[in-house]
Amino acid sequence: MENILNRIRDFSKKVELFYVATSNQKKEVHLAVAKGLIFLPDNEHVAFKSWFCKKTIENILENPNISIAIYDTKTDMGYQIVGRTVSKNVVAVLDGYSPRLEKIEKEYPQEEYQLKVKIINIMDLHRVAHSDKYLLLN
Repeated sequence: MENILNRIRDFSKKVELFYVATSNQKKEVHLAVAKGLIFLPDNEHVAFKSWFCKKTIENILENPNISIAIYDTKTDMGYQIVGRTVSKNVVAVLDGYSPRLEKIEKEYPQEEYQLKVKIINIMDLHRVAHSDKYLLLN
């Protein structure tokens, strides 16, 4: 497991952005973009911060399952981390930074969240045909 995680940790440092998929109880999927994926020393969790829109956070509250896609378009190589959100913390709040957004969603402050995700499994991710076989043994 540690070998696979080291490979993905190194790979994620080369890819600027990654994608975060969540869904609610109605199975409505929402996609967000983030950067700065951190593999925690316990080799069981990842963490990252982003200015998520409210739909991502609402979904996590309803359904903590999450999928993180790290993908390099130049090499058609990537990984999907299948996980479960174990904590979410507000790390910053802005007031008035994006007046356009505040007009649309007056009742919600602009908040940066840090999510901590338990790694359940990992799969290869490619644009071409590939296997969805889990890379970690359970």
